[in-house]
Amino acid sequence: MFSLPVLLHVALSFFSGLVIFTFYFSSMLRGSSTKRAYYQSAFVIAFSGLAIGAAFALAAPLLSSVIPVMDLGIVFTVIAWVLLLKRYCGTGWLESLPSAIIAAIVYVVITAVASGFVILLLQA
Repeated sequence: MFSLPVLLHVALSFFSGLVIFTFYFSSMLRGSSTKRAYYQSAFVIAFSGLAIGAAFALAAPLLSSVIPVMDLGIVFTVIAWVLLLKRYCGTGWLESLPSAIIAAIVYVVITAVASGFVILLLQA
């Protein structure tokens, strides 16, 4: 059903993004009382957004090429991150939006690097 390059790409970008975004979002949640609380909250935020992005990345080969699936995945990932940052940080929409947009830019870079790495890995 799914080819090896697609699965490698999704797995590599998901797990590397999970580590990077957990530390990124935990730096925003420093106002919590304990370290464990903001690392758990940051993991929930990172995992939720990346799960949405991975679901859209896995659905991309199955759908027609007319629908920009990866673009929709990034938009829904940003929406999820804004909602979760709003909830966990206690900020408003406009305060959560720049952090989510920066995270989306980093997510696109991670995805591009993972894609290039998978191409190099499969050529060897």
